[in-house]
Amino acid sequence: MYNLFTKYSWNGMFDKVGNNTLDKVKLAKSEMILAHKGQFRKDGTTPYSVHPEKVVSILKKLNVKDSDVLCAGYLHDVLEDTPYGEEKIKEKFGDIVLSLVKELTFKNKISSEEYLESCHKMSANAKLVKVSDVLANLGDKGDKSEHFIQKRVNALVVLLNGLNLN
Repeated sequence: MYNLFTKYSWNGMFDKVGNNTLDKVKLAKSEMILAHKGQFRKDGTTPYSVHPEKVVSILKKLNVKDSDVLCAGYLHDVLEDTPYGEEKIKEKFGDIVLSLVKELTFKNKISSEEYLESCHKMSANAKLVKVSDVLANLGDKGDKSEHFIQKRVNALVVLLNGLNLN
């Protein structure tokens, strides 16, 4: 049995902190590194695993402590970019993490309108991960097209309005 305490933040969302949290989050990081092994960012030299690590770093800066949200931050791209399956996520991390990762998974060919609509429909926890993902992508080195930047800025507007962080 582990000690669990809960505190309120982000307008009522829970941050869970328990003895198993660190192990679960470490496992998510390890699984993400294995799943993305041999993959690189668009620059061709940066290992892909650097991106989910940045996403989780941003989540932590936003004071997110919920292990399920942090795990989803590490695993948010595994379904669309790797052979890692839904069953494996459910088995190792549970239904909540799987649900979040599925919310964050987009079809390859998605219009800007579909992308924004998907962002609008996300749960609050998925929106936190997506905000962190967008910020990490915007912070990546290299040239970005005006379309790339505008699509992400529009997404941030939708995501942040939906979080109601006042």
